[in-house]
Amino acid sequence: MATNNVLGIIFANAYDSTIPEITALRAMGSVPFAGRYRLIDLPLSSMVNAGITNVGVITKSNYRSLMDHLGSGKAWDLSRKNEGLKILPPFSIPDSGDVISKISALYGSISFISESGKDYVLFADCNSVSGIDFADVIEFNAKKNADITMVCAKGMPASIALATEVVTDADGKVTELKKMDDFSKEVNYSAKCCIIKRVLLERLLHEANAKRISSFEELFAANIDKLNVYAYQYEGYIKVIDSIEAYYNASMDLLDPEVRKAVFNAENPVYTKAGDRTPAMYGKDADVKNSLISDGCKIEGTVENCLLSRGVKIGKNSKITNSIIMQDTVIGDNVELDCVIIDKDATIKNNKKLCGASNYPVFVGKGIVI
Repeated sequence: MATNNVLGIIFANAYDSTIPEITALRAMGSVPFAGRYRLIDLPLSSMVNAGITNVGVITKSNYRSLMDHLGSGKAWDLSRKNEGLKILPPFSIPDSGDVISKISALYGSISFISESGKDYVLFADCNSVSGIDFADVIEFNAKKNADITMVCAKGMPASIALATEVVTDADGKVTELKKMDDFSKEVNYSAKCCIIKRVLLERLLHEANAKRISSFEELFAANIDKLNVYAYQYEGYIKVIDSIEAYYNASMDLLDPEVRKAVFNAENPVYTKAGDRTPAMYGKDADVKNSLISDGCKIEGTVENCLLSRGVKIGKNSKITNSIIMQDTVIGDNVELDCVIIDKDATIKNNKKLCGASNYPVFVGKGIVI
């Protein structure tokens, strides 16, 4: 299958409610990650690396920062006269309420899907951290001649709405989709990413609209006996963000070189908007260990097991450990932080101490002064 015959669709607001502390003022897709990146960079870059040249980003709310980050799509080579990157704003249908489901959002964008002229559509969310190679998914789908291919992983499922266990036969064909209510055991679960024939998708969307079906899971389950639905088994690193703790753990996992290599693979690079900052500066008494430091940082204290975004300033005699500090945050002198997540543009004044735990990190909101 030619990868340029695939339309990419990314849901930028899916599962915002799982980390309301961070998504109160932004979409899930624009949540900072790994210092220099946003969560949307992962699926968007993988689509581009797979040769997909037409990508639509479906938004619902709080998408100003997302639009600022994506711009024209130049950083992903998607600033094009034809095709390229498209932002698909919210569209509501009668009785849809305040929460727009994926099905409703897609139905509102059905003209964009139809006019793309592509034979297949690939969907992805932004709340999953992994090194999935979409080119492999597309190749698998072609090999199986599948109507739908769902990306699946084995392990402990995330506690998200419509979490789904995927049951397959020996050949990988999906025989049953089970809505999950028990998250205490390992299963083969849907990673909320799939590829589907465009004409079939259009038909299913009309069917879902007529029958008021609101989720892919329900829609696929209703047609499982009529279609060739296969599961692509992803066996690499994956972390689905379903809480502030999961976001913290996914971020801290990057301090492990093997995880970092799995997510930020040189053969499947992750692109992002350029920051155009000066290199990080280290004072004569700075002590930095096992941390990811972004450009524009100025460090005069101790930093250990941390992720620092662009422009973060750490004062003298301050000790920052096991923490995530977002863009342009200023930390004063003689400050002690442990297991803390600080959103961008915050200020921690001199002589303050904040301590959390890995399973309950302290969160400081955007622009907050302490």
